[in-house]
Amino acid sequence: MRKISIILGSSVAALLIAVGILVWLLMPPSIGVPAQQDHIISNVTIWNPGEAPIANQTIVIEDGKIAQIRDARTDDPAPLCSGCTVMPGLIDAHIHTPPQMALGNQRLFSLLYLHYGVTAVRDLGQLDSSVPKLQKKIARGKIPGPRMYRCGPALDGTPASFQGAVSIKTAAEGRAKVEALAKEGVDCIKVYDKLPAEAFEGIAPTAHKYGIPLVGHTPHSVKLNSISNFEIAHYTGVPYLENAPPEGFAYLSQDLIDMSQEQIDALLALMVQNNISILPTNANQYLRLSVARPDKFPPTEGLKHLPSLWEHVWPNIVSHAKTPDEIATELRAIPAATAFNGQARRAGIDVLAGTDVVMPYVIPGESLLLQIEALSKAFGSDEAALEAATAVNGRHIDEGMIGRIQPGAYADLLLFDHDPRADLASISNWTFLIADSRLYERDDVDKAVARYDRHFNGAFYSSVINFLYSVL
Repeated sequence: MRKISIILGSSVAALLIAVGILVWLLMPPSIGVPAQQDHIISNVTIWNPGEAPIANQTIVIEDGKIAQIRDARTDDPAPLCSGCTVMPGLIDAHIHTPPQMALGNQRLFSLLYLHYGVTAVRDLGQLDSSVPKLQKKIARGKIPGPRMYRCGPALDGTPASFQGAVSIKTAAEGRAKVEALAKEGVDCIKVYDKLPAEAFEGIAPTAHKYGIPLVGHTPHSVKLNSISNFEIAHYTGVPYLENAPPEGFAYLSQDLIDMSQEQIDALLALMVQNNISILPTNANQYLRLSVARPDKFPPTEGLKHLPSLWEHVWPNIVSHAKTPDEIATELRAIPAATAFNGQARRAGIDVLAGTDVVMPYVIPGESLLLQIEALSKAFGSDEAALEAATAVNGRHIDEGMIGRIQPGAYADLLLFDHDPRADLASISNWTFLIADSRLYERDDVDKAVARYDRHFNGAFYSSVINFLYSVL
């Protein structure tokens, strides 16, 4: 018996060692992270989208924040680049972090955000409990990535709609959960479709009590009429002031298409009155069409940075149009959504910029640039769209600290050796990026992305991770 125990123990130990080695081999190579430092960014043109640019300025950064903005002086240090324009880093107000079991992808996504000029993100509903750890790793400079905000788990009904969400049944449970999340230090509370009205009655006032923004899907049991100080994700609740919401769906694209101008006007008036903003994800709506018809809706250039695992995962994690009629409906819904976004902004409603990363073919960072393009069409202005992805997002996520270059704000900046106002497509072509006072050079980030491309698209990672996905 003793020999059998020894053999079994040795076998288990050997298996654990083998698994540990395999996981280590599947993780991407370490990428150096610049140290947090004070900086003097001299003789630049400061441009906060939505405001006039100010030339010949010097930005003094101390202890991670902008300590001073003043006129450039002859005794300033040499400029980082001649004739640079500096703007706030981009903010994605709606992302989801890959689960830890997608080995290495949290690091990959974090790097890609920087690659495309995104210096802050907000996780709008964690898929597993690893998100706070990732947030701390980035903040401590263990891995490169954007400043990270998070809601914690989404609060939903029974059964919960997706992995990581928490089922809440009563007002008491809702109050207790928000109390716990507030103590944990979350930046927002996200609610979801199935949440019972009783639970929402406990959640909403408790979130407001702690000054935590309430965001997410309009619960079907509550409807938009009864909500205030709320940030709607997508168009949930928008078509349903009068009609019943659809069972099993957040909203139907056809219902958005069918809204009359009278209904839209009533909705916009309600949203203004009740301080309701909107967080559409139009790029996501279009990109997921690649699942059904990649020949007609080819994936974007950014797909090359992701492992092939995702093309196996995406068709199984979310509903998407499949038939020609369903695809045609989605294509008709896009201009309807564009028109609604434009009318909302003209009515004085905040329209945020977010993407819903981890949805099909929604590439970290790149998808925010596509969403900015979509908002530009809605607003009739590139600059207004960039303002959504900077100042507007900043007001909702961490007011006064991100989204605008001003004294006291965090030092999250993009520096360009050209005028980024001339071409929206040039926004991703930054020369220097500062995230949390860490100065990144373009060439260094490009080299890091190339290293990750080789790792995640290499034969070893692809074959092992795809095999594991197929058997689990």
